[in-house]
Amino acid sequence: MGNPARPARQRLTPAEEEYLESMFTHERRFGRGIRVAELARELGVRDPSAVQMLRKLAGKGLVRYGRRLGARLTRSGARRAAMIVRRHELAERLLHDVFGRDLCRSHEEACKFEHILNDELADEIEAILGKPETCPHGNPIPSKDGRVVRLDVPSLADAEEGARCEILTIPEEREALQRLMSLNIIPGSKVEVVEKSPLGALMVRCGDAQVALSRELASRILVRLHDRKRRRHRHGARG
Repeated sequence: MGNPARPARQRLTPAEEEYLESMFTHERRFGRGIRVAELARELGVRDPSAVQMLRKLAGKGLVRYGRRLGARLTRSGARRAAMIVRRHELAERLLHDVFGRDLCRSHEEACKFEHILNDELADEIEAILGKPETCPHGNPIPSKDGRVVRLDVPSLADAEEGARCEILTIPEEREALQRLMSLNIIPGSKVEVVEKSPLGALMVRCGDAQVALSRELASRILVRLHDRKRRRHRHGARG
C-alpha cells in the first residue's frame, strides 16, 4: 500500500492566509496574542475589517477572538499558519539563494509565491536547498510537521552599553530592511552598542561606521550577546 493521503483541509483565501501568517509571526516574536489594532496596523486595514476577518476565522476554528482579549491562534490555526510561514520562508530562501534576490525583493515576491505553493513542493524546495534552518532574515523555518522554534533571545534595544552582539533576525518590511541593509546590519553581522539614551536612539558601531537606530527599530532586531567590551584602565606610576 502507498503512503496515506494527507487529510483534506478547508480552503483558505490569500487574505485569510495573510491574517494567520501575521498572527503567527506576532505570537512567535512576543509569545502572546495580538490586539485588533496591532493586527490592523500590521496588515494595513481598518479595525472593523480586521474584526470581520477574525470572526470569520474563528468560525472556521482557526482563531480565538474576544473584543477585550484580542485574538490568538487555536492549535489547528497555529499548525495551519506554520505551514503558510514555512512555504513563505522557503520561497524566500529559494529567491535569495538561487535567484539572487535581495532581502527586500525576496520577501515581497515570496508573499505572492507562498499562496501558489503546496506543502509537497515546499518539501522539495527544502531538500534541494539542503534543509536550511532559517530564512534570509534570520527567522527559524517551521518544520514539515509544524514545529516552531521561538528564539528566546534579547533584542538589540535590550543590550547594554558596551555590549557586543551578533545579529540574528531583522524585520522584513521594506523601509526597515532598506535602512538596515544600507548599514550592513543583517543576520550574521557584528555590532557594538556604543551609547543608549534613556528615551531616544541607540548608537551602534558596525564595522568602521557608527550609526543611530531608533529604539522602535532596535526592538525588532534579535541578537546574540557576546562579552562586553573591556575598557582599558590607566594605572598611575607607583612611587
